[in-house]
Amino acid sequence: MNGEGPVDLERRVREQEALLEIGLELAATLDLRRVLSLALTKAEEFCRAETSSIWELDEAAGELFFRVVRGRAAPEIESLRIPMGQGIVGAVAASGRAETINDVASDPRWRGDASDRFDTRAILAVPLTARGRVIGVLQLLNPVGKAAFSAGDVRRMQLFAGPLAHALENARLYAAQQRLYVETVTALAEAVEKRDPYTGGHLHRVVAYSLLLGRELGIDAESLERLALGATLHDIGKIGVPDQVLLKPGKLDDDEAAAMRRHPVDGAEIVSRIESLHEILPIVRSHHERIDGRGYPDSLAGDAIPLAARIVAVADTFDAMTTSRPYRQALSYEVAAQEIVRHSGEQHCATVVAAFERLFSAGRFRVEAGEVLARSLSEKIEQEYNDW
Repeated sequence: MNGEGPVDLERRVREQEALLEIGLELAATLDLRRVLSLALTKAEEFCRAETSSIWELDEAAGELFFRVVRGRAAPEIESLRIPMGQGIVGAVAASGRAETINDVASDPRWRGDASDRFDTRAILAVPLTARGRVIGVLQLLNPVGKAAFSAGDVRRMQLFAGPLAHALENARLYAAQQRLYVETVTALAEAVEKRDPYTGGHLHRVVAYSLLLGRELGIDAESLERLALGATLHDIGKIGVPDQVLLKPGKLDDDEAAAMRRHPVDGAEIVSRIESLHEILPIVRSHHERIDGRGYPDSLAGDAIPLAARIVAVADTFDAMTTSRPYRQALSYEVAAQEIVRHSGEQHCATVVAAFERLFSAGRFRVEAGEVLARSLSEKIEQEYNDW
């Protein structure tokens, strides 16, 4: 039994069972935030430590950065970057070997704490290796309830690092793939718009108006992001509308109108193929529904129409009325606003129209104002993608 007693064997069995459970949990998710949160929670359970962090390697820059960090000093140090090979964490990433330093002050590689809110005494750092290369480092600081990290702690973290690294790599690849899908579908939406020379900028304006309405209604930032994407893709189904219908300069006959009215269903079908876009399906499918139930494609009424779809409906209608077409001149903003208000509770949601009225009467329902909001959200999304 390699010199181990029954108690030692029982402990090892429990550890192996726990590691198997962690591996299964990590393998079951492609949500990067969940992977990292689960990773640090489990790491701290295995080796009681004062704080923990995961560093990720930015291969292009040759630097390690905090993917996630816990502890009192986290807000002050989360932007810290360490060149590959420098410092303790950089050395572990470069060598691909775990290290335990139980007296960091005596290690010449130690550069001191970046924040005076935390005093590092000991470090356990384990490389995260996937597909034969180091992609990051799992780090624990300051053991709790004991003087030093042990060889057993290192062994446990090395066992844990394997499934964590592969789950992290898979989640990164999945996130990149989903972003590529979104960019592809967005490009398709823009291509659809370019088929009709008279609607240039429509998507851009509908996004801006929708965001203004959403913010006025108190929608949170995450929901505003979904609203912006849904507004961008609301007409993606028009890719299936024949040119002779889409570009017809006059009134559509019954068959042509039926073909045009299919675009929310076709759009929803396109979007449904992308898992990460499922939350915006109601916007794409229901932005032509009416509060009185006389809309399409499902004849939804009242609150059965998702709020985001009701918002896009107002934004879409206002922009359509204020854009010239071959068969009619654009209405003035004032007349279009009166039309929106006149159809409150009939075509449009009274709550959304009330928000529209507040914005319009205050001179704040302007594309430029929506653009500012859209840019701030775009910058936030890009930062989050880089951070995760």
